[in-house]
Amino acid sequence: MFSLLSTAIPLVGSYLFAQKEKKQAQQARQSQQQRYEQELSQLDSLFNRTYYSNMLDRSDVRSLLGNLREQMTETTQTLKNKAAITGATPESITATQKAQNQAYGQAVSQVAGYATGWKENALKNYLSARNALEEYYRPAKSDYMNRILGGSSFSSTLNTLKNMFN
Repeated sequence: MFSLLSTAIPLVGSYLFAQKEKKQAQQARQSQQQRYEQELSQLDSLFNRTYYSNMLDRSDVRSLLGNLREQMTETTQTLKNKAAITGATPESITATQKAQNQAYGQAVSQVAGYATGWKENALKNYLSARNALEEYYRPAKSDYMNRILGGSSFSSTLNTLKNMFN
């Protein structure tokens, strides 16, 4: 009887310690899961903001197109001033304005064409970052699962207790 108690008391202590360890592992896993979900949410938000934004609304593109429009206005005004002095026909001014408008349209089309590559790059960056995030949290997930599925002293203690009372 004494040997049974002397064996059971350390086993019960070991069992309680294993339970405490399991609870701590669950809390750590929960904390890591929350951090993972938060980081994933931030990544998704950044991707959505980047991927679904209108390329023409970017400040650098607006500035570029604004400068182009300004140059077109100045060129048109210069042509009108020269036409008044030289006696040029209004058709020549209209032809120049038409060429400028075509150039502006081509610039907008080119920016829209760049948007496709920009979106593809945003998608590649998102997928790479998401894979890196998964890889970063994978060891924590597998460590937690090892503890739950028997990688800790809990299962050996439980088996010893079962064997002792059978």
